[in-house]
Amino acid sequence: MGQKTIREISVAWKEYKQPYVKQSTMAAYVLILENHILPNFGESDTLHEQAVQDFVLQKIENGLSVKSVKDILIVLKMVMKFGVKNEWMNYQEWEIKYPSTSTTKELEVLTVANHKKILNHIQSHFSFTGLGIYISLCTGLRIGEVCALKWSDINVSEGTITVNRTIERIYIIDGAEKHTRAGYQYSQDSKLMSGNSHDKGTSCNGKTSKESRQ
Repeated sequence: MGQKTIREISVAWKEYKQPYVKQSTMAAYVLILENHILPNFGESDTLHEQAVQDFVLQKIENGLSVKSVKDILIVLKMVMKFGVKNEWMNYQEWEIKYPSTSTTKELEVLTVANHKKILNHIQSHFSFTGLGIYISLCTGLRIGEVCALKWSDINVSEGTITVNRTIERIYIIDGAEKHTRAGYQYSQDSKLMSGNSHDKGTSCNGKTSKESRQ
């Protein structure tokens, strides 16, 4: 068979891969291809180590984390192996080196005072968006878990929230058309969240426990 470019191989690889992975996983692969791999290697029919090494250093210099770059290389290697399997390109071995980081980024967190200010503001300026933020701050729920809540999940008398689903927003690229799609994802176990309010309702502690899903 003749040589093909990474762009041509990636089209065939997506068709091959789609039936075997979740839609959200496939969407993540496509985003990596469109945003990183194809702009750099789309017209190439081989992946030499030096070209990949230069790509890695450029991405890190532009602000991507080492983990994000490694995730990109996982997809790039899958595409290359698929091309090799179909005799569209030659296999290339890489020994990629990553720059060592001497400093670690300090994690920014809300101070107790700012936490109280936000909760107080939400209480005095109610909105459903604010309610979602309030629940997240008090329980530690993720955005998708908060958005997937139903009124039936909330037990006011016991002060608990049952979480057994989340909403995923998936970025879909279908040819020239690009759009997002939301979908529910259900968990095997549900989380039971209890928030204990104190200090005149301006602060709360979220406690979690797991219970089997009915």
